[in-house]
Amino acid sequence: MYIYNKMLKKLYFIFLFLPIFLGAQNYPAKPSNYVTDETGTLTQEQQNALNAKLKTFEDTTTNQIFVYMTASLNGSDLEQLSEEIFHNWKIGQKGKNNGVLIALFKDDRKFRIQTGYGLEGSLPDLLTKRIQDNDMRPLFKQGDYFGGINAGIDLLAYYSSHEFNPGLIKEQAQAAPEEVDYGKGTSGVLIGYGINLILLLILCLVLYGKSAKKRSSTATTIWLIIGIVLALIPCLGGIIIFVMCALLANLKSSGGFSSGGSSWSSSDSSSSWSSSSSDFGGGGGGDSGGGGSSSDW
Repeated sequence: MYIYNKMLKKLYFIFLFLPIFLGAQNYPAKPSNYVTDETGTLTQEQQNALNAKLKTFEDTTTNQIFVYMTASLNGSDLEQLSEEIFHNWKIGQKGKNNGVLIALFKDDRKFRIQTGYGLEGSLPDLLTKRIQDNDMRPLFKQGDYFGGINAGIDLLAYYSSHEFNPGLIKEQAQAAPEEVDYGKGTSGVLIGYGINLILLLILCLVLYGKSAKKRSSTATTIWLIIGIVLALIPCLGGIIIFVMCALLANLKSSGGFSSGGSSWSSSDSSSSWSSSSSDFGGGGGGDSGGGGSSSDW
């Protein structure tokens, strides 16, 4: 009888805590891209378009916006689950906490915009709620999930770098360009690239000018590769290229250009100047304190 009662207690605790264990984590431990759609609602082309836009947004602002779309909350609290996903995915940069999560639960017809600590000032709850109700919800009601998510991303990206005036939200939204300007310094970056290109051409003239025969072809190629990589870095890269041009113009044939004695060996070059471009890298270590808003359709 004692053994029977003991077994009943074990079964009781198993059934009591089983729903908690099953619902403890009903989302991916780590996203494979900015957009995670577990419902198959978004086409691959739509996901690619959103991922490309969010990659550009992060590259130009360091802010991150993640989208998570699944079927149901499975009994979980919308706000609590969204904050848990945000915390585990570490959305936003460490120290900046400049991330946003758009969590969409299709069958429950509920969604939430969760903001990181660092964006609560530029994206207050009042603003995210209006974006949800005025720009996302109407499209969700029509079954246009891509349109609703895309509209939300554009407005979140716009207001993350523009001051929000509660009394002028409609006017500000209408003033926003169709293609959102993801950074205030875009023109400056383009100018920087232009200067870098000019300096790169000067470097080529120095490398393949009259003194080219005094250097080994390997050393010349290494210097050229380094110059090309540096040209991809606005401002700072141009400064380094300028220094390289000055150094090359003044060095004599005996100074550090031979393939055996060069400090810029091919192995050093490939390891030190590897390409900085990469695909999705996941969350950057950010966190959220519960800021944001919830809505339904």
